[in-house]
Amino acid sequence: MRMIQIGAILRNYAKVASGLYARGVQNAAKQIYTKTVLLPQTNFPARLGGKKRTEMDSYLIEKCGFLELYKWQRKNLSGPDFVLHDGPPYANGEPHMGHAINKILKDITLRSKIIRGRRVHYVPGWDCHGLPIELKALGDMKNVGALEIRRKARNYVSDAIAKQREVFMSWGAIADWSESGCYFTNHPSYIKNQLQQFINLYEKGLVYRAFKPVHWSPSSKTALAESELEYNESHRSKSVIVRMQLDTLPSNLKSLGSKALHALIWTTTPWTLIANQAIAFSNDIVYCVVEDSSKNLYIIAQDSVTSVEKKLGPLKAIATVKGQELAEVRYLHPITKERLPFLPGAHVTNSVGTGLVHIAPAHGPEDFLVAIENNISVLSLVDDEGCYTKEAGDKFAGLNVLTDGADKILNYIAADVLHADTVTHSYPYDWRTKKPIIIRASHQWFIDVKSIKEEAIDSIANIRIYPQQNQTSYLNALLAQIKQRPYWCISRQRSWGTPIPVLYNKQTGDVFTNRKWVERLCKLTERYGPDYWWELSTEKLIGRELRQELTDNIDNLEKGTDIMDIWLDSGLSWSSVLPEHKADLYLEGMDQFRGWFQSSLLTSIALQKRPPYSALFVHGFAVDDKAAKMSKSIGNVVDPEIITKGGENTSKNPTYGVDTLRWWVASHACQHTQVPVSTTLLRESHECIQKLRLILRFLLGVLHSYSAGVSVEPEYLYLDKYMLYALRQYDEEIQRLYDDYLYHHASKLVMHFLANTVSSVYCHLIKDRLYCDKAASPTRLAAVEVTRETLTVLARSIAPIVPHLAEEAWLHHPENLASVPLYHTEHKVSETWDQPEIAMHVETALRLRSKVNTMADQNTWELSGTVIASKDYKSLSILQRDRESSTSELCEILQLSSITLTESSTVTETQVELRNTEKTLCQRCRRHPESDKNGLCSRCIKVLDVTNLSSISL
Repeated sequence: MRMIQIGAILRNYAKVASGLYARGVQNAAKQIYTKTVLLPQTNFPARLGGKKRTEMDSYLIEKCGFLELYKWQRKNLSGPDFVLHDGPPYANGEPHMGHAINKILKDITLRSKIIRGRRVHYVPGWDCHGLPIELKALGDMKNVGALEIRRKARNYVSDAIAKQREVFMSWGAIADWSESGCYFTNHPSYIKNQLQQFINLYEKGLVYRAFKPVHWSPSSKTALAESELEYNESHRSKSVIVRMQLDTLPSNLKSLGSKALHALIWTTTPWTLIANQAIAFSNDIVYCVVEDSSKNLYIIAQDSVTSVEKKLGPLKAIATVKGQELAEVRYLHPITKERLPFLPGAHVTNSVGTGLVHIAPAHGPEDFLVAIENNISVLSLVDDEGCYTKEAGDKFAGLNVLTDGADKILNYIAADVLHADTVTHSYPYDWRTKKPIIIRASHQWFIDVKSIKEEAIDSIANIRIYPQQNQTSYLNALLAQIKQRPYWCISRQRSWGTPIPVLYNKQTGDVFTNRKWVERLCKLTERYGPDYWWELSTEKLIGRELRQELTDNIDNLEKGTDIMDIWLDSGLSWSSVLPEHKADLYLEGMDQFRGWFQSSLLTSIALQKRPPYSALFVHGFAVDDKAAKMSKSIGNVVDPEIITKGGENTSKNPTYGVDTLRWWVASHACQHTQVPVSTTLLRESHECIQKLRLILRFLLGVLHSYSAGVSVEPEYLYLDKYMLYALRQYDEEIQRLYDDYLYHHASKLVMHFLANTVSSVYCHLIKDRLYCDKAASPTRLAAVEVTRETLTVLARSIAPIVPHLAEEAWLHHPENLASVPLYHTEHKVSETWDQPEIAMHVETALRLRSKVNTMADQNTWELSGTVIASKDYKSLSILQRDRESSTSELCEILQLSSITLTESSTVTETQVELRNTEKTLCQRCRRHPESDKNGLCSRCIKVLDVTNLSSISL
């Protein structure tokens, strides 16, 4: 018994040992066969991070000719040109996320044209004048002369431009970045053109000088345009109801006798009361006399009684009077007691206030129009620092109108102030100093917008605006800005800018300028540089020839001290930069509807009777992850350089590289008015770049030559033709998205195509062919050819958004031995790829593949299947001609070891039955059943040309 047990144990041990030996031989064979598999090979790195990423970005810019690309395409591509006009960034401060959004979107636009073989025209520029630069240059210095201000400002601008240009170039932005390839609003050539355009406007009667109320910044001591304002929604103003005693009553109120009657006005600018010159009423409003609890009589709009009662208490109606009857009324100024008129005003309503409006023509556009219509001279009692002048009287002279002055006025007329409180409302601030402005009349230069307004409005209808889903709202925004603008104040009381080329008669104030003199000034600009106006005397500016023609004594003439509004500087850029003075596209942020879009349109309509652009592309502006506007004072600013190059703490601020920044811009800046800059979105963008990198690496690896020197015609399978069809569809769609400036959709399409067609379908399904077929197999070569086309189409499609990655991949292309940049190559998708009927067959099989993957809980190559089909049978039978097969294309697509395909009219939906394969799979390809003692399938035997395992050395 014991001997029998021992013998059984020995026999079992022998079996186990034999099995272990067999598996050992099998594993050894697998390792040997692995060496025979044609795996992808490439030096293209799977990852690049940290310092290597930054170094690669810099290397690619130099190696692939990023900085020469603009000149190259001008020389080598054909027109007609696509003209993109650069709205000049301000030459002030460090590059920020707003710059990144704008410059990268422009670069994507240009690159999307160039990669398709179209020549582009693009001249980058800088807006170099203006108050912010002047203030930065001045610092804490006081009483500095104009020439010193200009010297310091020029140096500041030069440094700012150098820094910005360096960063723009590092983002891969193509342009001729040399001095001669850019435009600068402070360069002599630009200034000469601006002077010439000024005299053109002047001769057309569109530029004039007048004494008008304008937005005035006491903190900057200059007039401002509407576009230079920002509105503080939390501004607090004193709100008062003031009574003004009537001196003459309307006829039907004579019955009130000698009892005092007062008009009530409501204002949130009590500091203007000293400059009151009239009370305005509406002819269409019914007014009434009311009595308060103290028997005082007041006149207000009938419809305003209820709202006024809330502030003054119960009011009893005594009598009514029609608006037009108030024309004969006179009243006494609350401070000076001067006798003043009631005047009709088109702007008067009874929706707020009392229905009677205090008129101070020096401090309100509507007030000013009332004064002009009634021949009233405008009384201005406020200086350029926002303080009362001596003409306001000793009690008020020198007081700041927004603080002490307003309080002093109200204290002085305290008996007539019936109600006072504080209101929080939207109020205009100087966008540079962040301090409140006032409306103040002064002598300024204006462009007569009214005379060109209708032409400008009509022209807007022909302008396309992108993104198209916002076209209506953006068109309305531009229209609203034009419609509400009665005139454009183009003069500024500063030193850093282009001078308004006029002379004034010291005695009469008359203005002199003409074309001949402006031409002389242009020559002086060339000879002496932009400071000539401040360096030369009036006599030298005039010159001998012109002096003989002047009727005025030269001693009576003085040169003007105003400079031109910087919005006029940049608004005229089309006339200095653009071929034929028109662009295909202006691309800027949505804030430019009240800025550069508008100033460019108005100047162009005035000078050439047409818009300077055919289309506008409007993008959003950067905000933080809480949707708050980025501000240094808040501390929520994100430096784009930290994104591209990383920070000191790399775990907090990793090196993402330029392409991550560009992908973030493309993915988010076109679809939102606010573009969030968050860690999550940047990380997601970086992950997209990494996915792109890995698929490019696989495609490059496939192109490694295992069949050099072999001349075999590729044999394209249905799957290959399907992929070519998908490539053609993808290529057409992504080009459409680029043409419509839908870059966020383009980036989504790239990732969707990669994930759902390139990677999970084609690349996955051809691996067996690529790895295990003979190197020169016609079907393998077909897969390689399709992979080559896939790499080319994909690289070219992403190149506008991520040029660094595209060029890096192209450098690793096995056939690019001369390191030719991708942008120097041509490629056209073949029309023969358009085979939708083939795509239909393959898509039928792919739908079935999804079903198989859902059903299987193991490697599908270890399964066999029975497919029963009705309506899908035709398509499936094209992919598998025989009823049973382990080598059909259907097997390759479904990834099943063998398939039995049958047709049945009884099934409504294609059915699949799966089962474990009955045979052991090939030890080399793990797909086909073994057919010999070495564990190889017939395909692998042919590939390896072996007859037994021993012939392969261990």
